[in-house]
Amino acid sequence: MPLIFRFLLYASLLTAGVFASMAVSHLELPFSTSWLWFVSTFLIGGGLALVGKNCGRGGLFVAIPIAVLSAHALIGQIWPPEIKHNIFRAFHQVAKRDADYRNLREQLTPVVRQTLAVPERFRRGTFVQDRELLVAQGLKVEVYATGLVDAYGLAVGHNGELFVSLPNLGRVVALIDVDEDGLVDEIKVVAARLDRPSGLAMWNDQLYVATAQQISRIDDPDHDLLTERVDVFSRDLPEAGDHWAHALVVGSDGALYVSVGAGEGSDAQDWRLASVLRMDEQGYSHSFAAGLHHCLGLAVHPQSGSLWASDDSPETLGFDVHPDELNVLSTDGDYGWPYCYGDRIPDPKLGLHGICQTTRPSLLALPALSSPRGLAFGHRLHATQPFRSMVYVALHGSRSGKMIQGFRLMGVPLTDSGRASGWGIDLISGWSVAGVPWGQPQQLVVGKDGALYLSDPLAGAVYRIRLPEPVASVDPL
Repeated sequence: MPLIFRFLLYASLLTAGVFASMAVSHLELPFSTSWLWFVSTFLIGGGLALVGKNCGRGGLFVAIPIAVLSAHALIGQIWPPEIKHNIFRAFHQVAKRDADYRNLREQLTPVVRQTLAVPERFRRGTFVQDRELLVAQGLKVEVYATGLVDAYGLAVGHNGELFVSLPNLGRVVALIDVDEDGLVDEIKVVAARLDRPSGLAMWNDQLYVATAQQISRIDDPDHDLLTERVDVFSRDLPEAGDHWAHALVVGSDGALYVSVGAGEGSDAQDWRLASVLRMDEQGYSHSFAAGLHHCLGLAVHPQSGSLWASDDSPETLGFDVHPDELNVLSTDGDYGWPYCYGDRIPDPKLGLHGICQTTRPSLLALPALSSPRGLAFGHRLHATQPFRSMVYVALHGSRSGKMIQGFRLMGVPLTDSGRASGWGIDLISGWSVAGVPWGQPQQLVVGKDGALYLSDPLAGAVYRIRLPEPVASVDPL
């Protein structure tokens, strides 16, 4: 056999081995990948030996880069980087062998690089130039409103208007889509001169606003968006400190729940810090769940009525140590901070094994620096399955450390009984390009029109996200 053919044959064997080793992390096989590692090692060793024996050192110098480059190109064709890094992130390895996961993969690929449609009147600030996002198949992302400085909390009003809190301006505004074309036509200020308003919730048909150290109530009995007065509902919140923002939600029991972070500069002895409080109708707070470092997302499960919470963990042990969390809260539950982190792991400076064993583990561990924020269940979405059977999590991202985990919208599929599958899917990403963010997902709410709305304080915008809609049935003639 001529030397050139022997070289090509043995170089192909080497390429096959390199390809097999690269494919281990990409494949989702129902059996262990240890056999694949064995095969790849065998092929690489055999390929190197045969090339060296038959073609000499010069042949090795040529064959090795050819094999690596060819295998890398083939991997890129079969598993594009957008699929691995931007759409499917299984936080539990079992998900890679799950039939539902494979079905979702088929349904949501290919990834679409979508240019945001921005009307001319919204082309200012961040949106003067075109912006792109990586979006799962079937989803459409639109700019619903812009010019909203530090857009934060979201709530849907009595008539379907969208309320947005603007902490830096001390205001709460109403976004009104008069002609229902998916774009805001009017912005009304419904409350001003508030101390850093954040979380919003409709309770007893009135809008409640969590500010830095109290909860206010906006009185508008006839729902004409002409506020008659703003009352202080509760002053029973601790000193704000650095973590002044709160999540606010109405529980399945009809009570109001508010989160309180563990802000530096506040009274470390205050029992209300790092917790979720239950507010009574007189505005007094009662302990509900503790050990939550920085909870900025609360949502009520539509079937069980349980309270779900996101938790942005601290960075005291390094940027990559503390996982962020998605938790299901229970009365008097302790979720670990500051003594424990991760799956009941004691903090080396504070934690004791006995203490950690009494804490509640998270439902889902998220990569450190994801910085989860708003939560929303999809049961009210005008969408097909499985989108209605998901809980959506806005991953705000961090401006410190590696800045690679957040800046995306994630969906966690739920089973028919409403239990989480134990893993998450990245649905939208691209708010950070080459480590430089131009947007940061913050809070979520399902609108009256069945679309998902997402606030973005960095871009000063609210997005309207439309998911694949069910096909209307046609009665036979």
